Amino acid sequence: MDTMRGKAILKEACMNYTEFGKLVGVKPITVRLAFSQKRLSKKMVSTLESMESEIIRKEEDEEITELIASVSEVPVLDDVRTAKVYLLPKNPYLRFIEFSDGTHGRMRAKPGRFALGSVVKVKRESGDMYSLEGNYDRKDRIV
Repeated sequence: MDTMRGKAILKEACMNYTEFGKLVGVKPITVRLAFSQKRLSKKMVSTLESMESEIIRKEEDEEITELIASVSEVPVLDDVRTAKVYLLPKNPYLRFIEFSDGTHGRMRAKPGRFALGSVVKVKRESGDMYSLEGNYDRKDRIV
């Protein structure tokens, strides 16, 4: 490994010669001399290579997270979605709902309406609260 590449790796890792010397287990002056005379030891080279692979892995992880963030859709507040009632809490005016993508929310309903398994159309209000949308018959089916 040449010293220019080693210096670039240290710069990427935000590390100076003193910190690198502690990491390798030698005095800082030894590291300075090794870089200036272009004579890096095997231990220094292996440490630099492991640091380089770690930096590359972090960059790949960041790229993957950016890609995932760009692909995943954030539901718009005005978007009407269908959901299924999966839980009836103690509060008779609330229903816990689950969407097809696996996310959850809550909606307000009259007591006795929308039993377990009912499919409803909802619109986001704020946070995880949703309001009911559309017309329903007496058996809580969408008309």
